[in-house]
Amino acid sequence: MTAPLYDKLIAEFENSESASGTNGDLSTIRNTAFDLFKAKGFPTLKDEDWRFTNLGPFLTDDFSFVTGEAEEDQVIAAVNKATIPGLNAYLLVLLNGKIQPALSVLPDAEHISIHTTNSISDSSVFSEFASLDAKETNRMLALNTALFTDGYFLEVHKNVVLDKPIQIVNLYAADDHAFFQPRHLVIVNQNAKAELIETSIFITNGHRAILNSVIQADVKENAQLIQYNIQNNLPDERLITYNQVRQEQNSRYDNFTFNLPGAELIRNNLEIELNGSNTETHLFGLYLVGGQQLTDNHTAIHHKFPHCESNEVYKGVLLENGKAVFNGKVFVERPAQKTNAFQQNNNLLLSDKAQVFAKPQLEIYADDVKCSHGCTVGQFDPESLFYLRARGISEESARKLLVEAFMFDVTQKISNEVVKEYVQSLIYSKMENSFSSVG
Repeated sequence: MTAPLYDKLIAEFENSESASGTNGDLSTIRNTAFDLFKAKGFPTLKDEDWRFTNLGPFLTDDFSFVTGEAEEDQVIAAVNKATIPGLNAYLLVLLNGKIQPALSVLPDAEHISIHTTNSISDSSVFSEFASLDAKETNRMLALNTALFTDGYFLEVHKNVVLDKPIQIVNLYAADDHAFFQPRHLVIVNQNAKAELIETSIFITNGHRAILNSVIQADVKENAQLIQYNIQNNLPDERLITYNQVRQEQNSRYDNFTFNLPGAELIRNNLEIELNGSNTETHLFGLYLVGGQQLTDNHTAIHHKFPHCESNEVYKGVLLENGKAVFNGKVFVERPAQKTNAFQQNNNLLLSDKAQVFAKPQLEIYADDVKCSHGCTVGQFDPESLFYLRARGISEESARKLLVEAFMFDVTQKISNEVVKEYVQSLIYSKMENSFSSVG
């Protein structure tokens, strides 16, 4: 039953300043979003986009919306855990959506602006983002819009090419079962370039946590944004994310999403709107699913203008009782002639108890396009395994080599060598912990 949490969220909003209309435009935006969520509640298996992912079992705890405190040593340990070894990068640390200047190392203010979401929530910039996205079809997004707490607003100034990546560490602390709803905004202005590496770490002292997070990004003309999302969490943590990106003409956007065994639930929605000609979009995903884990990746690319290119490759390796869902949609509208769109999803099952539900989709309304998509689900090739074993390679090492070869199409696209080595080390570590129970 999700009714207690639903009722609690309704009460939380009705007791807020937004319900009383005292926050101007923001109150209007929040009330519109709240009405959408209140009318339909949480997604269920009856919703097409959720028919393989049942949220109900993850929403039964008595969740609090009040954030907790964290000891200094806990915070430092969490930052150290999330920080990528050997990475030459800036660092942005947030605790419960609030920027921690003492722990952060940021570029000069002349290059970027960084604020909390709350500090700019009454601006026209925020209103444009928030009001655009309170969509009836995405109730978790509407819920976030109605009740988001805080987050970061990061703007890269015009003509600024950042000399190194920014690693963003989102820390969340709670003294009870907690429901977190941060809201983050990113703007990469004309002719600028940024590379962001994002992780979320929970300091909950044994309590369960749900993260309903929204990131929205605007990539201006001739700009480039690279986003990495590394999800390496614990079983009592449930992640629901919505990442929306708008691209203007001649821009490029790259997204790398890595899901690792651990969190009971991972649900990612990635939505890209190509709002100009000559844009490039590249989406790469790896999901390694083990234990009783459920990992669900939904992507949507909207081609609206001519002469654009999108390339999407998602690969999954399923261990033990893991369950994965992939749903990738590519929409090519009538004006989007000369579109080149490629989509591929491949899945490797290492257990007869694992499940995968894959649905790549193309909707094409233009005539002069090059579009393709494909999907495969399979197990280890016995001949390849035998070939390696016959050359003195142990079964465990042979499996690792075959998994590495399977994932190569994604890992080779990571241009940052330190990030590539880090992600590969996480994958190998998780596989070592899981192969002993592979059937």
